[in-house]
Amino acid sequence: MSPESCLPERHHSAHPNGVDKQPVTAFQVSHDHPAQAVDIEADEPAIAKAPTLMINQPAEHAGETCHVPELHIHYIQGVVQGNQAFIITNLLMRESVVIQQPQMVWTIGRNRDAAIPLQDRAMSRRHAVLLHVPHVGFQLIDLNSMNGSFINGKRIRHRSFLHDGDRLRLGSTDFVFFLGRQRRLAEALHPEVLARLTSDKSYSPRDKHVDYLELKEPEVFFQAPK
Repeated sequence: MSPESCLPERHHSAHPNGVDKQPVTAFQVSHDHPAQAVDIEADEPAIAKAPTLMINQPAEHAGETCHVPELHIHYIQGVVQGNQAFIITNLLMRESVVIQQPQMVWTIGRNRDAAIPLQDRAMSRRHAVLLHVPHVGFQLIDLNSMNGSFINGKRIRHRSFLHDGDRLRLGSTDFVFFLGRQRRLAEALHPEVLARLTSDKSYSPRDKHVDYLELKEPEVFFQAPK
């Protein structure tokens, strides 16, 4: 079995500015439940109540392991909370870290004192600045670096606004900028579901299965009673 046969098909969509977006995964749906084009926002209640579609999984072969190639995306995410903002990034190490700066100004470069110090010989010691202006947004400023700063393949000469999904290159370092400023409050869980999830038994690796079919009120799903 080839590694590609273990993976779903991927289709690329062209960005209006000529930059490809991230590949969209397209799953083949069982013929018993053909997929239909649906307006998600208009038919959200209908989608929530519809039966789950079965995906045609690759056939299992004894003794074969499906190899999935590692995908590691470097990123900086700006998070806005009221008039304050902070960033999350995995550029410094494989694990994401939160970086807070009181003036909401993050320097990027080879200088060890930079907010985001990177070991990139193509990057200037003081290469660029990422900053957040309340009620305006995140901006990137190139500090007259030798090899430049690029947003979606275009070299910036002045202060430039950043948008969710922008692709950046500083020196030879490529990463994606994500923006989180919309907040969504999730519903409280039903007490019985919460008790099953947080019980001592649920933390045991020997008993990873939680049977929600045994709930006394399956119709309430995960919502807390109102």
